[in-house]
Amino acid sequence: MPHTVEVQFFNTFILRSESVNNIHIEESRIKGGFNEDFVSIGPKAHLVNENYAENRRSNALIYSGIYNSRTEINRTNVFSAGEKITRAVNPADGAIEKLFAEDTNLNILQQDKVSYALIDKDALFTAEGGRLTASGAEVIGQIVPYLGKYGTQNAESFSFKGNRKYFADKNRGAVLRLSRDGLTEISNAGMRDYFKDTLKLADKIVGAYDDASDTYVISLQGTEIDVTNSSSKSGFDTLAYDESTKGWTSFYNYRPDFGFSLNKDFFTINSDNIWKHYSNEGSNAYNSFYGFNFPSTITFVSNTDPSMVKNFNTINYEGDANWRMQSSETDLGMKAFKIYGNNETSQDGSSTALSGDILPRFVKKENKYYAHLMNNGTITAVKGQITGDAGLSLNPSGIKGFFTTVKMQNSTTENEVELFVVSHNIVQSS
Repeated sequence: MPHTVEVQFFNTFILRSESVNNIHIEESRIKGGFNEDFVSIGPKAHLVNENYAENRRSNALIYSGIYNSRTEINRTNVFSAGEKITRAVNPADGAIEKLFAEDTNLNILQQDKVSYALIDKDALFTAEGGRLTASGAEVIGQIVPYLGKYGTQNAESFSFKGNRKYFADKNRGAVLRLSRDGLTEISNAGMRDYFKDTLKLADKIVGAYDDASDTYVISLQGTEIDVTNSSSKSGFDTLAYDESTKGWTSFYNYRPDFGFSLNKDFFTINSDNIWKHYSNEGSNAYNSFYGFNFPSTITFVSNTDPSMVKNFNTINYEGDANWRMQSSETDLGMKAFKIYGNNETSQDGSSTALSGDILPRFVKKENKYYAHLMNNGTITAVKGQITGDAGLSLNPSGIKGFFTTVKMQNSTTENEVELFVVSHNIVQSS
């Protein structure tokens, strides 16, 4: 005999299992549309899934009903089994790590493949094999792969600016840009070997787009990573790719947990604190990261006439005062004494004076800064070779090699400083 059960909710359904005590109530709308406070219980059509269980499909897409803000009808919990609401990608390419909607396409980043799905349209193929798009009834249409065997295993490395998307592929030791022209391996812009060696050591890879400098910033973090630019921190390298120069422009002394841009300002999060970059408020604002000041450093290779073994006798630069040559070492292992800025008055304990109170330093001449390179070591005089000293142990002038790697440093934090060009005076080695 039919009967009724009083409930305290509008527009609801009472569902009961075989157990009388196992009853739950489900409402189909945010705001009930019935004026009654009871639902009649009678015969209802139903399906029984004997193998009902949670199923994780890491390579599949599914869409639900929508929430209509005008009528306040919420169907986001509705997945109609009678409609084609799923679409799967190739499981051989790994799990889906990142989805990114763009225009009427849905970018799909798997572990080993990058594709896009057509939304509310589908692909039509011509007799010649060309592809056209047309409106379709399916919400998730054809899945189209991008050329190249790339993917991502670190969704946190993903960031975008306009139609450009950036991410890291740890398995292939590459950093990539996805744009209108497809996938481009931007790590090949002078940093191929570095990323091949370092990405595999990273436990976490944080990516963010810096609107203030128009660069993609990536931070490789892991206990086995030797920091490139600072001995005071360990386990990370943070560096930036500049679209205007199509190259990697700088390493940074900060380790972000997350980063984002807002109104052309760049922010990073570290230890639950939000830090605004490029803010020169207060003293010592330049080169200040997370409350600590760091010197500006530039490392480069000097290699004029690459096929000639040469003596690097002097070094000069154009730029602001107080740039220091922190180190210079040739491919033959010869090192030069540190050269201090023209206004520095004392040594910092990391280097030894040549003799007495002699302190190697830059001298300003005609708006350029000059200094002699002095070999930081002793050699044994060789018969027939001019050494500049009659002794058996001496400090010769210059350093010898095919090329030398130079590190310039400036510790000024109160003002901006510029280093325009650095050059050497060389002679062919005897």
